[in-house]
Amino acid sequence: MLVNRLALLTISLLCCGQLSARTLEQLDYYSEEFFPYNYLEQGQAVGFSVELLALIFAQLESSAPEVKIVPWTRGYATLQHQAFTVLFSTIKTPQRADRFEWACPINVSRGKFYGLTDSELEITSLKDAENLKVAIMKGQAIDGFLTRSDFTAELIPVKSVEQAFRLLALRRVDLIALTEQSLEGHQSSFKPLYTLFEHDYCFAFNRSISQQELARFQAALEQVRQSDAFEKLYQKYFY
Repeated sequence: MLVNRLALLTISLLCCGQLSARTLEQLDYYSEEFFPYNYLEQGQAVGFSVELLALIFAQLESSAPEVKIVPWTRGYATLQHQAFTVLFSTIKTPQRADRFEWACPINVSRGKFYGLTDSELEITSLKDAENLKVAIMKGQAIDGFLTRSDFTAELIPVKSVEQAFRLLALRRVDLIALTEQSLEGHQSSFKPLYTLFEHDYCFAFNRSISQQELARFQAALEQVRQSDAFEKLYQKYFY
């Protein structure tokens, strides 16, 4: 009996040693369809964050890792429950902060209420929107923010940004709650009416990552953000 317990303890220690020894190059990197940060083009993961990740690995003198593009809910569940995983671009909210390890920032995320360009609504606080219908992407950071803010408006769940746009255009909702980046290419059709929050987009790591490897990634990210290559990359996607 004692021998068996010692054997199990030895196996456990070996497994823990393996966990702590996993390097950045050995992690699994996940992302979602979120233009212009991360998306599929001809079957390949591309976008600002994907290219930023490649610059980080070049700084580390390593080859860029494969990035798997999956639905957000699947990627987030994987990050929570599977060791050695990374999910980006993930908004670092107070509710998420202690669940994962973080390397920041990729960019800044601003959550806002948007209306049609001819909207006459005036919103200076969440209370002003309580009697309105609001389209919202379930599972996103902005959903978590509103559900934790005692916000009593009627929230209409949608599966895509395009569905939210359609509901607003048909005037079936009064507002859409989205991050600023979600409106890329559609800014002329909508206008911001109220800013809900401002948070960083980050690389979120499952907590199995060692602090040494996390610091290695963060240092490389900071060095890249100060480089000419980063400036050119930013201009490529946001100007």
